[in-house]
This record gives sequence, structure tokens and C-alpha cells, in this order.
Amino acid sequence: MRESQYRGPEPRLGVTFDECGDGSITWHQPVGDQFIGPGGRFATGGLAVLVDSGLGAENHRRRPSGMWTVTTELRIDLVSPPREGSTGLGVRTDHLGGDGRVLTTRGEVVDDDDEVVAAALVKSMEFSIGVDPDEFDDEPPWPSLLAPGTLPEVLCLTLDKRDDGPGGTRAVEAVIAPEPALANPLGNLHGGVFAAVAEIAGAAVFPHEREVSSSSLEVHYIRQVPLAEPVTVRAEVVHDGRSWGIARAATLDERGRVCAVASVTVYGQG
Repeated sequence: MRESQYRGPEPRLGVTFDECGDGSITWHQPVGDQFIGPGGRFATGGLAVLVDSGLGAENHRRRPSGMWTVTTELRIDLVSPPREGSTGLGVRTDHLGGDGRVLTTRGEVVDDDDEVVAAALVKSMEFSIGVDPDEFDDEPPWPSLLAPGTLPEVLCLTLDKRDDGPGGTRAVEAVIAPEPALANPLGNLHGGVFAAVAEIAGAAVFPHEREVSSSSLEVHYIRQVPLAEPVTVRAEVVHDGRSWGIARAATLDERGRVCAVASVTVYGQG
């Protein structure tokens, strides 16, 4: 088998896949520093590339001939962080079908004891890209190229906290460096990377003295996000209650149009 040339965010985060004899695909991700967010907390965003790739692949495999698929919606609901000592994660998928335009797969992220870590759902839209999409499907399984560091470091991310004062909007701007390894096969920002960054920024808008854990992450992808220049994801508080909070994160294009938007829900005592 020829060696894979793919150098995207999946191998950078340690996400790999294997093709089984029955045609199914299994996905794997080690548990390590790439799940650590600011402040040392477990970052739900570390699951986003695994979910986008694993569930999205099930949709992609069922697309009509000559068509490509792109994620339009992604949702992750954290059940519980991986148990202490867990070394790896996988995904169980359940393809729900499609309506001739949109395909839907739900699934679960499980640890090495087969205990559920998170529930997830990915919707993918079918479209034509003007070239033969099957050439991308010939890519053999890639090796893990797990980059060292925490999740913000692996995603080449810098965070800038902004506080507009009493009564103002507390916000965080996360800037993604234009690292080619964070792109999808078409050269745009990988959807799982945006989801991961949105979760990091969304959780970071809440005070660090508050012990927060991300409960859910819901993303809508509207337009492609070019990666030729740094990409800014801005997160703002929607609700900051005593026991839980909600943040909204989005990235805009040069014309001020929303390209992707996410809702991040956290639980934890204020």
C-alpha cells in the first residue's frame, strides 16, 4: 500500500482510521495533552475533529456518485470526560439516511472501556466541486502525527480576552494561525478545527475562577473559511448564571458575513 500524503488536522491531533474487511471504518484518538484547554480543564473541543471526521465519513460514503460532501451542522454533548487512565477513544456510528440533499449520522464517542464519553450528530450537504471527488477517496490510512502540546498549542491558537467594563460584553478573540495542517482536503479551515476553537473561546469567556466544563457544542457552517490568513473566532457571553452559562462564537469573512457560528454551553458553579 502506498504511503499517505495527507497532513491535515486529524493526524496532527492523533486521529487515525482503519478500513475493516467488511467495508466499515473504525476511528481512534489517543487521550493526551491535546484534550487540555486553558486552565488545565478537559476541553470538549478536543473531540471535534474526531466527530467531524468519523461521522462525516459515514455521510460521505453514502453520497451520490460524482458528488462531494461538506459538514453543515455538528453537535457534541459531553456525557463525562474520559475516565482517569483511559488511553484511547473511538466512535460508534448510526447513519440515519438522507433526503437527496442532506445526509445525517449520529454516534457516540467511547473510551477504551466502551463507556460513552459524548453523544454526537453530523449533517452533511451534497454538492459538486467541479473535479472528480473520487480521487480524494483513494487516500490510504494516514499515520498519527500527534503534535505535542495542549489543544490551543496544537491548533496554533492565541487567545485575547476583552472586557468592555461593567454592563458591557465580555468576549474572547481566538486567532488561528494559517497553518496548512489545519486545512481540509480542499484547502479551507477544517470544520472540526473551527468547532474546537469555538469551544475553547466559548468556555474562556467565563471567569477562570469558575470551574467550568463544556456540556454541549453546536455548530452551523455557512460558508467556507479560507486559511490563507489568520482566522479570528470571537466568542461572547449570552448567559452567565450561577450554575451554567452559554456563549456564542463566530468567524466572519472580509465582507463581515458569518462563515460559521457555534453555541457553547458550560456547567459549573459561579
